[in-house]
Amino acid sequence: MRARGLAGFTLIELVAVLVLVGLLIAFSPLALDFLVAEKQLEGEVSRLATTIDFVKSQAVLDQCAYAIHVDTEKHRWAVQVPREEVQEAPEPDAEPVKILVLDEDVPDEELEWHQLPNGLSLEFYEGRQPLKGIYAITYAPDGTVPAHSLVVESNRVSSLDEADRVRTVRVSFSGLVSLGSGRELGDFKLTEAELGR
Repeated sequence: MRARGLAGFTLIELVAVLVLVGLLIAFSPLALDFLVAEKQLEGEVSRLATTIDFVKSQAVLDQCAYAIHVDTEKHRWAVQVPREEVQEAPEPDAEPVKILVLDEDVPDEELEWHQLPNGLSLEFYEGRQPLKGIYAITYAPDGTVPAHSLVVESNRVSSLDEADRVRTVRVSFSGLVSLGSGRELGDFKLTEAELGR
């Protein structure tokens, strides 16, 4: 009668398991970095869209123009709030009237800029035409605005598919905000005349 050998793993099996565990450990930070970059992209796009909705609502509520400034070179944006101005009363015995006025030429230094995190870029489009520099997007007291798109792109998301790296915030003439994956630039109407109003 022969004695049975001890049951166990061979050296090759142990080495194979160690190699697999090593590969998992090596690639997990890359996967985590991808998830963090994707969540950061989604968060910034959501913040921008929410701010646009808020600015439109405030313009309608206050019956005064508000503006969002976009700087495509420094990848940042800012909200311009109208200032309160006191006007003389129309009648001699009446109280002075307070009104809100949006300054036409506000210096960049006076705005509170929201800087996009490193790895994210901001593009501004009117129709399908990309514009470079600093632009003020003015929301009228009735909530209308020149139609435009803001594109946020991440260079930290390592995907060849543009839908993974790029998000678009589209704003129609009526101020309606819609979000999309990739560069979804629309052929929407830019003015009331084009809408047939």
